[in-house]
Amino acid sequence: MKIALVDLCGAKDFREHKSYVDSMAFLAEEGIDFEDYASGLTGLDAKIEGLNKALASDADLVWVMRGGFICIDTLDRIDWEKVVASGKKFYGLSDFTHFSTFAVPKGVTCYYGQGLSHIKEFFPTEPERKFIADFLKTGIPVCTSPEPLACANAGLDIAKEKIIGGHLLIFTLMESQLEIDLKDRYLFLEYHTGTTGNNLEELGYYFDQLLYVLKKNLPKGFVLGHTSIKGEDGSFIPVEVINDFCSKKLSALDLPAYYLDHYKNIVTFR
Repeated sequence: MKIALVDLCGAKDFREHKSYVDSMAFLAEEGIDFEDYASGLTGLDAKIEGLNKALASDADLVWVMRGGFICIDTLDRIDWEKVVASGKKFYGLSDFTHFSTFAVPKGVTCYYGQGLSHIKEFFPTEPERKFIADFLKTGIPVCTSPEPLACANAGLDIAKEKIIGGHLLIFTLMESQLEIDLKDRYLFLEYHTGTTGNNLEELGYYFDQLLYVLKKNLPKGFVLGHTSIKGEDGSFIPVEVINDFCSKKLSALDLPAYYLDHYKNIVTFR
């Protein structure tokens, strides 16, 4: 399988990123077949041109290789007819939620979970990175069965379900504008922030915003990803505590809720 690298989430040249050398080394060490349509480009216009070249290439998968803050500004510049007509699949995380939420209802398959930047930092050993490398070579995403949390039974075959979602705050914004029909879909949600002092009350506030947007358009169920937030003391709140809190928040809807660690899995949105 051939990969096209694009950068829709950062305005600066990716070659200036602190993980650039490690990122390129990962691709070389794993023997990934790729074309780079990201490095050497600065600014939105250049990034969109890089995407257009990737869409016209013979790549099978387009990897939006990092998170960031500018993907929302690319949405009105992207030629979505070209995206759909290309027949390509797309891969990314975090800020990529803007792209995937726009693309999936158009029939485009997107994969959520990992970026190329920081890959050796977040997955420091070869065995930890193997599931990503295997996916990039075969096109087959690795995804285990999600863990039931509330109103749910074990054995959900996530490969057979239609899923959409991503970063909690970004999806809430996008859904408020796009009003995607969710009744036949599971909604995947994760939240992460680099700030310290976030607590469960704040996370609950963000969930309340989402549920307000969804009150007349509830999904088939929820899949919670690995939410990463730091408490007042600077330590990460255990994911079990976060899942328990979110499960109780969602249980009033009487819809199934599951947990899937997207740090270790690749979630298919379609």
